Amino acid sequence: MKDRLEEVDYLRAIACISVVLVHLTGVYLYLDTTGTVMKTFFLCINRALIFAVPAFIFISGFVLAYNYRDKEFAFFPFIKKRTKYLLVPYFFWTCFYYVVFVSQKIYQFSLTVFLQKLFLGDMVYHLYFVLIILQFYFLFGIINWLFKRFSSHLLLAVMLVINLLFMKYVHFQYVDRFFLQYLCFFVLGVYFATNYSLIKEKICYYKYGLAVGYVLMTALIAQQYYHNIMLQNAYDVFRNNLYWLGYSLLAILFYYFLALLILRSPYSGLKKFLYKISEGSYYIYLSHPFVLMVALKIIKYEYFPSTALNFLFTLLFVFGTILPTTFLYKTWKKSILNN
Repeated sequence: MKDRLEEVDYLRAIACISVVLVHLTGVYLYLDTTGTVMKTFFLCINRALIFAVPAFIFISGFVLAYNYRDKEFAFFPFIKKRTKYLLVPYFFWTCFYYVVFVSQKIYQFSLTVFLQKLFLGDMVYHLYFVLIILQFYFLFGIINWLFKRFSSHLLLAVMLVINLLFMKYVHFQYVDRFFLQYLCFFVLGVYFATNYSLIKEKICYYKYGLAVGYVLMTALIAQQYYHNIMLQNAYDVFRNNLYWLGYSLLAILFYYFLALLILRSPYSGLKKFLYKISEGSYYIYLSHPFVLMVALKIIKYEYFPSTALNFLFTLLFVFGTILPTTFLYKTWKKSILNN
C-alpha cells in the first residue's frame, strides 16, 4: 500500500470545514432574530455536521495505526513528537484566548483560573478535543499491540461494548473529555488500518445504504436536539448518546465514501484546496472561534437585518480570513524549516 492515503486528507478537510460550520450555525440557531424557516435550516445543517470531532478522533486512530503497521513502536519518542505538535499550539491559543477574555473583562486575571482551564481544556468550548486526543496518544501503544495480536473484529466489538457501558453507567461533569466516551471512534480508525482494503470495498458497495442511514439519523438527532435542548424537555441521556453514537459512526463511513469519490475525481484544484485545509486543520480548529467572535462584532444585525444575508457575510468573513491566514502561516513555517 502507498504511504499516504489521500482520501484521509480529504476527510480531514471535510471534518475541519464541518466543525467551523457547526459553531457558526450554532450562533444563529439561538438568535431571537432568526425566523422559523431559517432556524430549521440552521438546525439541520448543524446536526448534519456534528460528526466532525468523532471523525477527527477516527482519523487519528486510522493514521497512527496505518503508519505503525510495519514499524516498531517506541513509547517515549512517540509521545515526545506527538505531544510537542499537539500541546505547543494548544498552550499558545489557550493563553491567547485568556488574554482576550481578560481584556474584555469576561474573566479577572487569576493564575489559578488559567491553570484550571488549561488542564481541563475549557478556556473555549472547542479545546476539550485536545485533551481527548492526548489521552489516545498515551493509549495508542496498548491499542496497537492488541490489534496486532488478537482478532480486530473481536476487539472492535469489545471496545464498542465498553464504550456503551461507560455511557450507560458513568456520569460526571467532564465526561465529554474522557477517552472512554469516544473509544469506539479511535478504535474504528485502528480497525480501518488493519482491514483497509476490505473495508474500502464494503463502503463502496453499501454506499446507498450509508447515504440513506446518514440522512435518517441526521433527521432523528435534529428532532431530538430541538425537543430536548431547544425546548428543554426532559430526556434520557443514554438514549441521546446512543443516537449520537450511531449517527457519528454512519456519518464517518458516509463521508469516507465521499472522500473516496473526491480521490477518484478529475478535479485537481479541489483536491489541492482540500489538501491545504487538511494540512492546516489543527490551526484552523484552534483559531476559528476567535475569528467567529471578531466576525460577530463587525457584522452586526443592524447593518444586515436579513438573517440569511447576515449569515452569508459572516460565513464569508470567517472562511475568507481563517483559510488564507492558515495557508500563509503553513507556507511561512515550511520556508523557515527548510532554511
